Amino acid sequence: MSAGWNRIPSYYLGHLAMLKTLLRLLLLLITSAVISGCYMNNCKPSVAQYCACSDGSRTEQICLEDGRGWSVCNCTNSYRIWEDPVTALSWQDPQKDAYTKDYRGLTQPDAKRYCKELILGGYSDWRLPNIDELRTLVRGNPSHESSGDCPVREGSFKGDMYDPGCVQAPDYEGPGAGGCYWIPELTGPCDRRDIADEGERALETVSSTVAVDDNFWKADVLFDQGTAVFNHRYSLAEVRCVRNGPSAPRDCADGQAQNCIPGLTRSCSFGSQKGSQVCSADGLCWSPCENTGFTPSPPIEDVSTQCDQLQLNIIVPKQLTAPAKLLVAFLYDARTWTFPNQRPPDGGTDYNQVLNPDIDAGKPLRMTVPATSYYRDRCIEAGEYKLYVALLQSNEWPPWPATAGDYAWGEVQQPLKLQTGKQQIINMEIVLESYSQ
Repeated sequence: MSAGWNRIPSYYLGHLAMLKTLLRLLLLLITSAVISGCYMNNCKPSVAQYCACSDGSRTEQICLEDGRGWSVCNCTNSYRIWEDPVTALSWQDPQKDAYTKDYRGLTQPDAKRYCKELILGGYSDWRLPNIDELRTLVRGNPSHESSGDCPVREGSFKGDMYDPGCVQAPDYEGPGAGGCYWIPELTGPCDRRDIADEGERALETVSSTVAVDDNFWKADVLFDQGTAVFNHRYSLAEVRCVRNGPSAPRDCADGQAQNCIPGLTRSCSFGSQKGSQVCSADGLCWSPCENTGFTPSPPIEDVSTQCDQLQLNIIVPKQLTAPAKLLVAFLYDARTWTFPNQRPPDGGTDYNQVLNPDIDAGKPLRMTVPATSYYRDRCIEAGEYKLYVALLQSNEWPPWPATAGDYAWGEVQQPLKLQTGKQQIINMEIVLESYSQ
């Protein structure tokens, strides 16, 4: 073979050298653009695309006018971390699903799990606050603030909510936005209605604290009134998680930097949890993976039909001067009975509180009171109980007779022996009596 076939002509060598130079210049320009955060033509201005939210949902974002990145993903709920400079606690803000339409709330068991699974701001050690921590957020009602006289605290009894030191403030006159009785720096609503209470009351904000005399009752704060209360652990509530601070901002996920288009989102996982990430404003890294989604537990099993049953025929002795607004019928442990009983009931369900009851003289109301817990998750313990029935002109809570026109029954009665063996069906005729203090 001729030696000439082993040599590259000189004019080809010149072209190759020029091509190498051009490639080096192009690479230099691209590197410079990445370092400076200058991205040209990343997206077409005003074009929309789907983006990932931290709760697992998807929505839209718009390409910026200069084409150098994407707008903030328009998620229904977005969260930040608010650090309390006094307590050094870090709080989720706003509360869970603050702007979700028709939000129902969570039970305490689910609230604990939600906070445990929450990944926010690059932190995964969130928890449900106890009542003492939750009360540090109260402002505008001194008796329920952290150092207030109300005895509803970690280690208290469920009846402590009725202590004279627990003063109720007027609705929605607190210093927070919307009249909420919390620190003004917090956001979110405090007026979402409790659908289990037929929308008559606002949702409480749940804590991890349970009453020492009944671990089925947990402590909450009603931020529409700034009050600490107890309610059943299966009652629905708002959730605001907490962690021990400080919570320094984490703009970039741990690990090697990765260039991306500013504002772009992507799905991610943190252990077994799924969430989303957002590209930083300079386009040099992805944010930590965040997960705020949650799947509630299945509804609890209703066992009320398996428990003893009180079949009531409730009679008003004379014509009412005005239509009644509320009728209640509940069971109380006879050992701690008072009339009217100033604590949550031991038996009877949410079906045993009737708004605008259809009852009057000559028109009795029939009602079944099962010997079960309020949320029908278990039969009450075997023992002696007394029945409290009230017909009231107000639907305010607690349901105690207080004004002319109110009726009540139960002051004088023999205790009922319930849940002592085979299921009982007990028929009772209740003739209400005009209440006088």
